[in-house]
Amino acid sequence: MLKIIRFLCGYVVFTVKGSVPEVFINKATKSGVRLFNIKKQKEFLYCSVIASEYFALRRIAKQSCVKLKIKNKCGFPFFVRLYKKRKGIFVGIICFGLTLYFLSLYVWSIDINGLEATDKNQLNTLINGLGICTGTLKSEIDPPMIEKIIMNKISNISWVSVNIKGSILSFEIKEKVEAPQIIPKTTPCNVKANNDGQIIRMEVYEGTPEIKNGDAVVKGQLLINGFVEDDFATCNIRHADAKVFALTKHSLKKEVELCQTQRQKTGKVVERKRLKLFGIELPLTLITIPGADFEKNVKIKNIEVAGVSLPISYYKEVWTQFCDKKVILSAEEAMQKANIELKQEEQEKLKDIKILSKDKKEKISNGKATIISDYICEENIAVQEEIILES
Repeated sequence: MLKIIRFLCGYVVFTVKGSVPEVFINKATKSGVRLFNIKKQKEFLYCSVIASEYFALRRIAKQSCVKLKIKNKCGFPFFVRLYKKRKGIFVGIICFGLTLYFLSLYVWSIDINGLEATDKNQLNTLINGLGICTGTLKSEIDPPMIEKIIMNKISNISWVSVNIKGSILSFEIKEKVEAPQIIPKTTPCNVKANNDGQIIRMEVYEGTPEIKNGDAVVKGQLLINGFVEDDFATCNIRHADAKVFALTKHSLKKEVELCQTQRQKTGKVVERKRLKLFGIELPLTLITIPGADFEKNVKIKNIEVAGVSLPISYYKEVWTQFCDKKVILSAEEAMQKANIELKQEEQEKLKDIKILSKDKKEKISNGKATIISDYICEENIAVQEEIILES
């Protein structure tokens, strides 16, 4: 802060030459003149002082028998004096300041944070439909209204905050987390089977078992009854709760054609570049959009300075040509591909199930590689179902 004040006031760097310059420094200090940056070099003493206080040092120099000589004049007043005849510089500074003020009235960057499951393009379309984009006046943006519209239009969003920071319009979003469907403890319910199987063990926490170990059950069958009789033969309705483990069967099938049509790159690539400056797009390459057999990949680079996004974006479109080619797979290749797909489906559909045994059959027929895999599993087949009481 002290350096800024000295620069704005202007200061003088001068030398002191004499036999006893220390006397000069002491007298200057007693008279209230503030010297700074004092250093000794050979027979000279270098000092700095605020420009307005330099004239008071001449009388002190005569009394101390030393000579003063100005070496440099620094600070804003001397800069203005040096360039006062060059009016274009000051006009340019004023125009620059006015331009910055004018640009600060607009939004030049839009940041969206917090979106994962929701499609970002859906939100961008909604925002553009409200007339909000880079280059929109900040005074025309009503954050509370935008928040209400987004909440009403996009059901997957539970909370949104719209903020304007400088020339950046930011959207802070929190998505809804789907709560599991759990029947409250106070609601009466039965426990039924969600799959066919043979019961191997049960853990009953509440309710009356309708089956026993070793019984075969089918999907939808009642396992634990929510109606419970007490010692006085009175029937009460309870919230049945249990884990019922059973041996179950699952079957997965995968087929892979030996003759396939695959999209392959031809090696031809077309690049189109453009610059987006203050909402205006400027083409950097004069190349037309390629045909329908090309696929586009867009790379966007936002220009930042000191972590602040500028209203300048560099767009690079890479168009890659593809063509359909028939590929004949060998029996081994087709079977390997079928095994990979089967493994992926197995991990997806049977991820929470304990697999006890697996019987896999492979065959090549009718131009297809076919794998059928049968599983014997152990799983909890209990699922709660609310008891609807008619009033």
